Order: sequence, then structure tokens, then C-alpha cells
Amino acid sequence: MSDTAVLLCGGTGLTADAFDCAPAVVVRDLCGRPADAASALRELAVTRVVLVLCEDKPSGDLVNALRRAGASTFGIESVVVGGRGPAEAALSVAGLVARLDALAPGDNGKPVLASNGFSRRALLQLAPVVTHAPVAVVDEAACVGSARCGVCAAACPERAIRVSGPQPVVDISTCTACGGCVPSCPHDALHLAGSSMAQIEAQLEQLLPAAPGIVFACRSADVQALPGWPVVELPTLRLVSPGWLLQLRAHGVEVQLAPCAGPCCACVLESGAFAERLLNAIGEPHRTGPARLQLAEPLATVDAVRRLAPRDTAVVLEDASSPLGVLAIAPERCTLCGACATACPTSALQLRRDAAENVLCHEPSACVACGRCAGACPEDALSVTRAVDIARLNRGTLELVGAKVEPCTACGLELPPLPMRRRLRVLVPSMADAPLDLCAECAARSAYDHSDLSTERKLKWARQGPT
Repeated sequence: MSDTAVLLCGGTGLTADAFDCAPAVVVRDLCGRPADAASALRELAVTRVVLVLCEDKPSGDLVNALRRAGASTFGIESVVVGGRGPAEAALSVAGLVARLDALAPGDNGKPVLASNGFSRRALLQLAPVVTHAPVAVVDEAACVGSARCGVCAAACPERAIRVSGPQPVVDISTCTACGGCVPSCPHDALHLAGSSMAQIEAQLEQLLPAAPGIVFACRSADVQALPGWPVVELPTLRLVSPGWLLQLRAHGVEVQLAPCAGPCCACVLESGAFAERLLNAIGEPHRTGPARLQLAEPLATVDAVRRLAPRDTAVVLEDASSPLGVLAIAPERCTLCGACATACPTSALQLRRDAAENVLCHEPSACVACGRCAGACPEDALSVTRAVDIARLNRGTLELVGAKVEPCTACGLELPPLPMRRRLRVLVPSMADAPLDLCAECAARSAYDHSDLSTERKLKWARQGPT
């Protein structure tokens, strides 16, 4: 049984037995009598509730009465029935129940003054007019740390994320909950309080089997959904990445976006246009069967593309909205130093070493186009473009540059990769004529052996080393 309850306004004409996803109670005037709603919630002894209302969203008085009765900060969701039938209302409620069941208990947001929806009596008290706004939340268990990644800080337009310590820290006084950091995190370690990826996935998994389409809507938008299309409300549509849209299309469901007119939904139309361009480039979808919904990028886009596109698809689509990157390398410049692999926050680049070979490898499905590898490369051998290369995604890990493991012919110690040895001879004038098959120590010894030093001094150097 769910830990979430359902409160129905008597004016909807719906009965409690229409909802089998959670305990349900009919409150005669749920919209106009907040005290009765609070009493019903106390009797149910739950902290999360879905409100089924007649025509309007819940007022500030109703929300605060429920919070005083024990509802958690982000534990209240609502469905406005309007002209919906019982089956459509029940589907929307089941989705919201699943969403609230996945609510993280520590999501509290930040206190702010509510702007409307309160009675005159409520305005005489401070507590009822204080509500909570979402903020970005860092999951420290999933985060790989500031030194390894820090992509979220670069994506934050308000500079509200600091990466000066071991873990990123969100300044809640500066965070506007724009959502820009969430899809940029390659480790699914960020979410907006009350709207985590796990919650949205749980809600969609309830809706998808029975819904012909889904509407992603900003909470501030005026939504006109098609009949039978459930509405998934979000604090901002910046959370909706191209991968979300592609995932739903891969599950055979259409998508509609309902942004508000404010800046919180900026860029969502560009993401939608990119997803449509990619679908048009793929052509006739080639679905591989049902799979678990994935919303975290870049996995969302990778999984959807692999399911939709035939394996022989050769499409490269560049776009600033792409959550993936395409890496280009000048192999003649690469020295296999490994600086790029060390800088890569997702391990998309790896320098693999074994007994026979050193190989620089790239996993296209993990590249998020952060560009750190290009900045770290001392030879300027790398560049990254925001794009989706379907052929590369289908091929998997690519071997970019390789060199055999070679021992020093004098002492037997392993030598640096041949491209690095060649580059050192260019950078260090004194090594210009050093043999490529010797380590630095043996090369120096060889130089002494062929110098004009006295025999006595050479013997001393051989015993003690150069001074």
C-alpha cells in the first residue's frame, strides 16, 4: 500500500473507490474548507497527499492547512478534474501517487513569501504566507566531487554552485531553481527539491502504458492538454532534455511541451526542435522492445537513439542542445601522455595500459562535450563538438591512438610511449640526438661513454652516477 493518500473534493462527483492506488477520502468542500482537509489528512496519518479538485489549483490557505496537519514540504500534488472522466482522473492520480512515493525525505527547498492564494485572515499570520521554493540539491553519494567534475558549476547561470571544496555546494540564497544544472550533470547527482529524476521516472512509468501522449508543463503555465493526455508538471521545463523527449518517443508515446512565458522555460523549445531533427534524421523508428525509462543524461539520449535507430544509421547532427559530444583527434600530435583521460569527468577518455600496448580509448556514449580534455591536452590534439554521431554510438568504444610497450635495450625498463619519446626530443634540445630505444638514464650514460671525459671520471660516473 502507498504511503500517500488521496483527498477528493465532493464537487468532482468522483468516489473514493475510483482510486485503488492509495487510500482515498472524499471531503465535501475540499477547495473551500481547508480545516476539513487538514482533519482528513490527520486521520489518514500520512505526510504526502494528492488533491483531486474541481476547477482550480489549491489555494495557499489549503496548502498551508495541510502542511500544518503534517504534509511534507513537497508532499502535496493536485489534479484539476475539469472535464476529465473518472478513468483519466484515476490515471493522473496514480502517476502523482507514484511520484510522491519516490519523494526524498530530505527535500525541503528554501522558505519564501507566497505571492497570492491566501485569505485576509491568513495574511494576519506570518506562518501561512511562507511557502517553500525548490532549489538544486546535490546527492553526495552519486557526485564524484569537485576536483573530478564540477560540470554543474559551469552550467549554472547564477553562479550558485561553488566547487572550491571536496563536494559542490549550492548557495540556496542565489539559486533560482532554473534547472540548468540538472541535465548537465553526467552522474545524476543533482535534482530540484521535490522533482527528482527518480520521481519523474516513477510518475511516467505509471502513465506511459495507458497514455497516448504526455504534456510536460511548467507549473506557471496555463495548460490546455488534449483529451487523454496526462500533464506532468515541473518547476521549470529546463529539466526536459532532448533525452526525455526521445525516451518517450522510443516508448511509442507522443510529447507536448507547455512552457510558461518566463525565463524559467528558456531553451526548452530548442531542445524539442533538436529531438525532432534527430528523429527526422533517423527516419522510420526501429524499436528494440520495451525497456526501463531513463531520464538522466547522457544515458537518456544514448539509450533512446540505440533503440530507435537501425544499427547501420550514419547520421551526425550538430546542435548546441545536444547532451553528447563528438571528439576529434589529431593522432600525429598525441603523445599518449594521458592528461585528457585524467581531466575527463565521465571516464569517456581512458588511457589503457597492458603488457603489450598503450591505447587511448574513447567511449562516445559517455562524452558530455564538457571540453575538459581539449583544455588539458598539452599538444592541442583534441577538439569537441556538441553533436550526436549515431554510427559512433552504435560502434561503442573507439581506439584512438596506440603504441606498443617497449623496453629499454640497455637496462630493460619500460620506455615511455614512442610518440612521447619523439616529442621529448623536439622539446628538449639536449635530447635531440638521444637514441629512441634507450631510457633517459641509459641515454645519458651512452652520451658520457662517447664523450671526451677521462677514463677515471667515466668509471666514477658508472659507479655513482653523474654529479
